[in-house]
Amino acid sequence: MADTDTATVDGQPEADAAPASGGLIKKLMIGGGAVALLAAGLFAGPVVQNMLAPAADEPLAEEAAEAVARPANAGGPELYTGLHPAMVVNFRDAVGDQHFMQIEMEVMARDQDVIDAVKDHTPLIRNNLILLYGGVSYEHITTRAGKEQMLADGLKEIQDVLTARIGKPNVEALYFTSLIIQ
Repeated sequence: MADTDTATVDGQPEADAAPASGGLIKKLMIGGGAVALLAAGLFAGPVVQNMLAPAADEPLAEEAAEAVARPANAGGPELYTGLHPAMVVNFRDAVGDQHFMQIEMEVMARDQDVIDAVKDHTPLIRNNLILLYGGVSYEHITTRAGKEQMLADGLKEIQDVLTARIGKPNVEALYFTSLIIQ
């Protein structure tokens, strides 16, 4: 009697008949899962992106904090001008040894008229800064606090010069761009 359920070739059952339908189902399931993941990624991607980074039109927390910290007269962009060339100051330490300091500085204001006034009065400003920094203590200026004090004192000196010359001291900051102490 012949078995009608399975086909045979040379007395061996045919191997592709049953697994062919199982392989097709497996491929369809994998393809369907991939399509489902792709669809979930397309819909969930923007949601996750908004959770990680705020929208472009929403202000960042740091920018908001900076705007609050900024003075009310901070209406324009920051403008800079240098007090060039470098200033060289000689001074002594507590023991009496001679030291030298080479300083390059930049002034920041938000008003072009103030920047122009700094440029116009640079010789006077440089003179006053050299006289001011000639009396510093070597032990003091080699520390961060000492350097920050130098900047604060220099800013005050520049503001005093501008107040006397143009009536407004609107320089907001003074920065070292180079400082060499020997």
